Amino acid sequence: MTPAFITIILLILFAVLIVVGIPVAFSLGTAGIIGLIIEDQNLMIFAQTLISGINNFPYLAIPFFVLLGMVMEKSAISRPLVELGDELVGFLPGGLAMATVFACAVFAAISGSGPATVAAIGSISVPEMLRRGYSKRFAVGIAASAGALGPIIPPSIPFIIYGVSVEESITKLFLGGMGAGLLLAFFFMVLSFAKAKFEKVPLSKKRPSASRILKATWTARLSLIAPFVVLGGIYAGVFTPTEAGAIGSIYVIIAGFFITRTLTIHGLYQCFEKTAKTSAMIMFVIGVAYLFAWIMASWNIPQIAASAIVRLADSRFIFLLFVNILFLLIGSGLDTPAAIVILAPILHPVAIKLGIDPIHFGTVVVVNFVIGYITPPIAYNIFVAKNLTDISMDEASIACIPFFIASLLALAMITYVPSISLFFPSLFMG
Repeated sequence: MTPAFITIILLILFAVLIVVGIPVAFSLGTAGIIGLIIEDQNLMIFAQTLISGINNFPYLAIPFFVLLGMVMEKSAISRPLVELGDELVGFLPGGLAMATVFACAVFAAISGSGPATVAAIGSISVPEMLRRGYSKRFAVGIAASAGALGPIIPPSIPFIIYGVSVEESITKLFLGGMGAGLLLAFFFMVLSFAKAKFEKVPLSKKRPSASRILKATWTARLSLIAPFVVLGGIYAGVFTPTEAGAIGSIYVIIAGFFITRTLTIHGLYQCFEKTAKTSAMIMFVIGVAYLFAWIMASWNIPQIAASAIVRLADSRFIFLLFVNILFLLIGSGLDTPAAIVILAPILHPVAIKLGIDPIHFGTVVVVNFVIGYITPPIAYNIFVAKNLTDISMDEASIACIPFFIASLLALAMITYVPSISLFFPSLFMG
C-alpha cells in the first residue's frame, strides 16, 4: 500500500471514530498509533511526539489566557461592559444586541476564548434582552455569534497554535486578527439593527447622556484597562504573549479580590480547576495531532498534497476559495487545535508559493475555524448560549443562521481584501 492510500485509510478511521462518539484526541491518537503499527515503527514515537508537540514556550500562554477568561467571568468584572455598551447605543433599534457585540469585542481582547466570552457576556445580556422584548432566538443568536469574536480579536488561542505550527510571528497574527474581528463586529451590529427593526423590538426610552456615559465608562474601567495591559505590553515589545497572559491573569485576580471584591478563594479555586481541565484538553489534542502530523510528514504527504493543490488551484482566488470551503466544513466537525496542527503546515507553504501574505492567510484560516463555533454539530458557542435560556439546540442553531450568513460575507471580504488583516500589522510593525 502506498503512503497516500494508508493516510486516506487512517483519515477514514479517524472520521468513523468521531462519528461514533469517541473524543477527538482519542480518535486522533488511535489513528496515529495504528499508523505507527502499519509502518512497523517504535511505539515510543507516540510518547516522544506527545511531549515534543507541546514543548513550545508560546503554548504556555494558553492556560494563562484561559485562566484570565475564567476569572473575568467568575468575578463579574465584565458586567459593566454591557452597561457601557447599552449607554452608548442602547437607544437605537437593537441597541442592547449591539451593546452585547461591543462587550464581547472588549472581553475578547482579554480572554481569547469563544465559549468564555459567550458565558461571561451572554449570562448578563441575554436575560436583559428577554426582559426588554427581544425574542429568545434573537438574544441567543447574537450572544453565541458575538462570542465568536473571542478567538479572533487578540489575544487568541487559535492564533497562538497557528503561529507555533507554521513558525510565524504570533504578535503579527494578533494584529491581523484585530482588523478581521472589528469587521465581523461591525457586520453583527448592522445585522442587529436591521433584525430589531424587522422584528419590531421595543425601543429603549433611555436617551444618550454624556454624564451617564462617563459614569458607565468609569464603572467599566477595570475591564477597559485590561486590554491595554495585555495587548499594549505585547505590541510595545515590553513582554511576550505568554508573559502578557500571566500579567493579565494577575491583574484580574487582584482586581477581583481587592477592588471589586467579587472574587473569593473558593471562586478562584474553581477557576484554577476549570483552567487545568480546559488547558489539559487543548494540549492533549495538540500533542496527538502532532503525532498524526509526524506520520504524514514521514510519508511526505504534505509535499504530495501541496503539489496536488497547486495543480488543482493554480491561482490565489481559487486556492483561497478551496481553503474556505475546506476549513468551513472541517471547522464544523473537528476541534480547532487539531485541525490547525494537521492542516496548517500543509497549506501554509502553498499559500506562500502563490504569493499570499502569511499573516493574511493565517487570519483567513482562523476566521474560518471560528465560524465553526456557531456551525453544528460541534458549535461550542451555541451550546453555551442555549443553556442561558430554555431554548433547544435546534432552535439555537436556527437562531444563528442570519449571523452565520453575515459571518460568511465578512469572511469573503477578509479573504479577498488582504488590507483588512494587514492594516494593523503594517501600522504597528511595518
